[in-house]
Amino acid sequence: MSDLNTSDFNKALVRRFLDELYNNARPGVIDELFADDYVDHTASTEQEPGPAGARQIYDVFHTAFPDLRVEVHDMVADGDLVTFRSTLTGTSRGPLMGAEPTGKPVEIASMVFLRVRDGRFVERWEQMDLLGLMLQLGIVAESEPGGGDT
Repeated sequence: MSDLNTSDFNKALVRRFLDELYNNARPGVIDELFADDYVDHTASTEQEPGPAGARQIYDVFHTAFPDLRVEVHDMVADGDLVTFRSTLTGTSRGPLMGAEPTGKPVEIASMVFLRVRDGRFVERWEQMDLLGLMLQLGIVAESEPGGGDT
């Protein structure tokens, strides 16, 4: 398969994954698309390795935001590496990061890199706007401009 065909195939795979997992709440796709040796380079210390860790993170976010959806704004692929910029949206209905649910909608900006091998995800890096999420959930408070004693 040429790099162009590989890139197109991998982009389609990532789009399918995002649509099934987030927009249709089908977590079984994790078992189908994550390799046994999958490594999440941005995993929390509590996160299990491999596909079980991916499922664990999905379960945490789906519990907190049962109506979680993803909108992909940009996606680029170069051979086995796919990157995308997206916004996750949902309503705070369950606990997250020690915060009780607020019932309010949230938006979370994210950038993800996924490495694909033989039609399965083997590596992931993500930069999610966790500060923005914590502000929306009231976990941290926004400081006043100039923010200090005068």
